[in-house]
Amino acid sequence: MTKVLFFDIDGTLTETHAGVPEMPAGLQRKMRELQQQGNLLFIASGRPYAFISKTISDFGFDGMVLANGAHVELNGEFIYQQPTNLQKTINLIKHLDEKGYEYIIETSRGSYLNPEFKVLEEFFISCDINEDYLITDFNKDDVIDQCLKIEVNVPADKMDEIEDIIKDDFNYDKHGTENAFEIYSNVISKATGVQKVLEHLNLNHQDSYAFGDGFNDVCMFKVVGHPIAMGNGVDVAKEASEYITSDIYDGGIYKALLHYGIIE
Repeated sequence: MTKVLFFDIDGTLTETHAGVPEMPAGLQRKMRELQQQGNLLFIASGRPYAFISKTISDFGFDGMVLANGAHVELNGEFIYQQPTNLQKTINLIKHLDEKGYEYIIETSRGSYLNPEFKVLEEFFISCDINEDYLITDFNKDDVIDQCLKIEVNVPADKMDEIEDIIKDDFNYDKHGTENAFEIYSNVISKATGVQKVLEHLNLNHQDSYAFGDGFNDVCMFKVVGHPIAMGNGVDVAKEASEYITSDIYDGGIYKALLHYGIIE
């Protein structure tokens, strides 16, 4: 029976800032064996396509749930996209421009950043992104209708201001740089993207597995048959999981695959 496995990236598959820049070679071999047996492996990340490192993109995952569920693809073909509301996005960006706050517009393939926004540029480059898709020469009017997610960096004392503006019109997470928001459509989440995959493949719910460590993985845990939290995960992810494996530094994914008998 085909199984589908969803993997968060940061803190689950890799952790660039903590000395785990790529998946261990032994784990990669086992995961390829899973694919050879007919199972399907998906990335499920808050990151947009442009921020998927070559380490991950070159592995050969069968599909991706990206931008917190706004972008879903299988074998390189889109099966679902959910842009942000156009007028609300225009209004938000107008406010950010007026205040001089840094932001980046993320679409299904490119991420668009004003070259003057150095705080965000330095942070994203440090996250092992594919810089080929980080675009600094653009007209925002040409890409705003394709926006899947906006990331915003604001002064610490302005966080409440931005939250008041976006809370009714968007979904959002607070993380990344110290004073950052990830802002996306209020009708999607990682769970939405995972559900689109399961519906598209017409797979049994009990044959789905999700691995994660963060707050935005909790919703995904609720729609799969077997939610698995990393040992280094936040408490709410562990509480929402069926099984807590060891941490990313101690072969957490490999041990969970063994626990479920998915690999030998």
